[in-house]
Amino acid sequence: MVSFFKGPNRLEAFSDGVFAIALTLLVLEIKAPNIGEHGSSAALWAGLAHLWPSYVAYLLAFMTVLVSWIGHHIIIGQVKRVDPVLLVANGFFLLTVSFLPFPTSIVAEHLRGESGSAAAAVYALANLLNSAAFLGLVRAVVHLNPEATGPLAASGRNALLGLPWCLFCAGVAFWSPVASLLLVAAMWVWWMRPGQEWQAGAARPGPPG
Repeated sequence: MVSFFKGPNRLEAFSDGVFAIALTLLVLEIKAPNIGEHGSSAALWAGLAHLWPSYVAYLLAFMTVLVSWIGHHIIIGQVKRVDPVLLVANGFFLLTVSFLPFPTSIVAEHLRGESGSAAAAVYALANLLNSAAFLGLVRAVVHLNPEATGPLAASGRNALLGLPWCLFCAGVAFWSPVASLLLVAAMWVWWMRPGQEWQAGAARPGPPG
């Protein structure tokens, strides 16, 4: 039987391109202070300091995309077979990654104002969507590549726990937007810790280039 899906190489290349574009779009949300042609150095420093929500939003979103890329790299390292379901699951995950510049811009614009709680809640819910898509991708890979069940167990468990955690962060946003953002960041820091899936990925050679 002829298979139209030869391996994960094109899937990985396309995904890396989407990640690169998403990271580029994040930094475009940081705008230079508008102090006019004759603005003083003090005005420029004050304008740069005033942009602190943009810096916070950028760092958080960059961390989100970075950890998503690391997780995606671990997943693709376990893929030996590809089918339409896996391609769709990967596409939906990339959709959630490429969407992140939008909630990032909302946080940068509204964190200081009365709508800061809503902005932080939107960011937490965007991360919830990203976690759900990552979980779906893990399950699609494991369904088609059963030998990946063990190496990807921790990744799937982290994504599953991320769903209620992001909901909790969205609720915290209405008490403290900054605390909500920090709790979302804590989730990504936790996911970045080396674990069994990292060791499995290092021990097992990836697909041929």
